Amino acid sequence: MAVYLGVDFGTRAIKIYQKGKGIVLREPNIAAVDATGKVIAVGSQASLLRARAPGTVTIRRPLMNGEISDFNLTAEMLDRYLESVSPKQKKHVLVAVSYTLGTKSREILTKALGDCRTGRITLVDSALAVLRSVGIFENDSDNEYSGDIVCDIGAGFIEAAYIRRGKILRVQTSSFAGEAADTAIVNYAARKYGLAVSAAAAREAKHKLTLIGESSGEITLSGLNSLTGMPKKISFTLSELAGACAPQIRATADTVAKLLANLPQHGTVKSSADRIILTGGGAMFEGIAGFISAQIGREVTVIGEPLDCVANGLGLMLDELK
Repeated sequence: MAVYLGVDFGTRAIKIYQKGKGIVLREPNIAAVDATGKVIAVGSQASLLRARAPGTVTIRRPLMNGEISDFNLTAEMLDRYLESVSPKQKKHVLVAVSYTLGTKSREILTKALGDCRTGRITLVDSALAVLRSVGIFENDSDNEYSGDIVCDIGAGFIEAAYIRRGKILRVQTSSFAGEAADTAIVNYAARKYGLAVSAAAAREAKHKLTLIGESSGEITLSGLNSLTGMPKKISFTLSELAGACAPQIRATADTVAKLLANLPQHGTVKSSADRIILTGGGAMFEGIAGFISAQIGREVTVIGEPLDCVANGLGLMLDELK
């Protein structure tokens, strides 16, 4: 008997929703590769393997800089993930991808899935799955020129999409996304304090920041002294870390503002946006909706479960399949 799966194929993480069960897999979208290029582990197991054998294992991702370039890596990883949730069963798959994913990458992804004991394969734009997860349908508005904006503040890039009646009509992107903020913290620690910290430690610190009022607390980061290589700890104020992340936060506001300024024109009538919705890991910054709202002069909301809403939207789409 075939199973129906929804796959949220993100830069940093992959989530799989199984019809009738919900989200059955959440894993880092990474693979541990040996010196010959063979995939020896994926997801959290790849992270553990890297920690045990850092000199002989390389960590790779199938999705980098918004594109997929390695067919064999992508096929092997997807096969392992899909088989882990439904071994030896035929799988009908909905896959959520960013609107800006190129034609070549879409072909690689579709072909890779075709090697994974799959039946029907359908690619879905992530922004449409987000709207579906909150119950917004194609014909929700009586105004034929009114739509919604979904802004995904992801790990690899920011993508804001204007959607009307189930179609994406405009997209605005920025590269100042989650990993750019992590890198900004790493560079700040190295430049000001001579502290070499990991991207994972920077990301953990970032998740403790708030944009509501003053970030008055402190956080201690552990790393290595850049000169001596010895262990070192430095206490940062949350406000200085927020300053290091400011380019990502401002980039989100700028991306939405540029999209609003570029909505479709219909003769003398310009399209409008009823709702502006934030999703993705960057939407978990406390206070980011209020910050962006103040910058653009429009109400902005953060979707419930910003990390899972794409997978949940795919699940609702699966439920509607005949």
